[in-house]
This record gives sequence, structure tokens and C-alpha cells, in this order.
Amino acid sequence: MKRNDLKRLTGTLAAASILFTLSAAASPARAADTFSKDEISGPTGYFKSDKAQFAFHWKYLKTSKGVQTVLVFGDFNKPQLQVGMPTLNNISKDRRTFTSQYKFVSTKGKLLKQVYYFPLVKLSDTTYRVHLAYHNGARVPSANGKAYTFTKTSKSPAKSYANKYAAKSLKKQYTAELEKSVQKQYQKEKAAGKNVSNPKTNKTVQKRIRNKVNNAVKKSVKQIIKGFNYNVK
Repeated sequence: MKRNDLKRLTGTLAAASILFTLSAAASPARAADTFSKDEISGPTGYFKSDKAQFAFHWKYLKTSKGVQTVLVFGDFNKPQLQVGMPTLNNISKDRRTFTSQYKFVSTKGKLLKQVYYFPLVKLSDTTYRVHLAYHNGARVPSANGKAYTFTKTSKSPAKSYANKYAAKSLKKQYTAELEKSVQKQYQKEKAAGKNVSNPKTNKTVQKRIRNKVNNAVKKSVKQIIKGFNYNVK
């Protein structure tokens, strides 16, 4: 190849490279990476993170006054459920970030005054970035806190998360509480001069504790699943 031809080829490749860079920078975001305008009332589906042991979703309820929307947050590691009432939603200009503004609903069903918000950043068709921070002793999506990657699914993760994560936490909690209660009763009877065996080494007592704990965990797991799915009927 002649020297002039080599220079011409090099110049052509350089120009093509610049053109490609400019085109890539100017190209709009792909649909898979952006929110649709139809999602302004709240994206459908369930958002879950195995690493965070957390899930949330927007729930649409048909009422006499029309469709009412609530936000349900599930910290399955705690475990604890919290409910919010959306007050304002916004989609950024590049449509990559959905911001939800809401107020928490108290356990008595009252809408609290303070307003909270969190951004939901879309990374791909099914993955999102969410920050989690603590509120009332359990985590909720927040404007700050630790970032996690969430996956969007059409099926509620409540059953699998409650049995995999919440049950383990509840079993530990209930066992500690029951053993503390039994040990306290044992010390009381021992101080009164009664001939009683230590519940820590009594196989019959330990079996009763396990049975009571397992039954309590099963009951709580069912309540958690129902609560997260917001089966209000």
C-alpha cells in the first residue's frame, strides 16, 4: 500500500471513529432501560432483592371512589411490613428514574404527615437500583442508604421470602423469648424450694419449646404473606 493511500485510510478510520462516538452519545436510551409514561401511577409487578432479603410493590385497590394505590414494603430479614400512600410520582426526562413520594400509614390505619420519597433507577428490562434505609426499626426504599440491585417479577416473592428468610429470624426470636420465660419460671420455683429440673437440660421441656416455636412461626409466616400481598378481604 502506498504512503498516500495509508494516510487516506487512517484519516477515514479516524473520521468514522468520531462519527460513531457522536452517534452513540446522541442516541436515545433504549426502551428496555426506561420507564413508560403509562407507569406514572406506579410500575406493576414485584421488586425483590435476595441479597437485601427485601421486596416491595405497588398495590392497586378497587374502591367505591375508584382505584386506590398503596405501597407495601417487606423487610423479610427483620421481619416487618410497612405500608405507604403515594402522594406524587415523577419520571425523569431521560425516563431512567422513577421517583415515588409517599406518606406512611400507621398500624392504626392513619395517614402520617411526614412525606418521604425514593428513586427507582432502571438498569435494564428487569433490574433496578434501590437504596434502603431504616424507618421504625426496619428498612424501606429511601433517597439514601445502602444500594441494592432489585429484580422485577410478575409473581409475588412473599411466600418464598417469608419461608426462607422471615421464618429463620422468627424462630430465633421466639425460641429466645420462650426459653427466657421458662428459665425465669424455673428460677422462681427453685428459689421457693421446689424440686424442679433445669429446662435447658430437660429433653421434654425442650421438645415442647420447639413445638410451640414451630407453630408460632408457621402462623406468623402466613400472616406475613397475607400482609405483603395486601389481601385485605
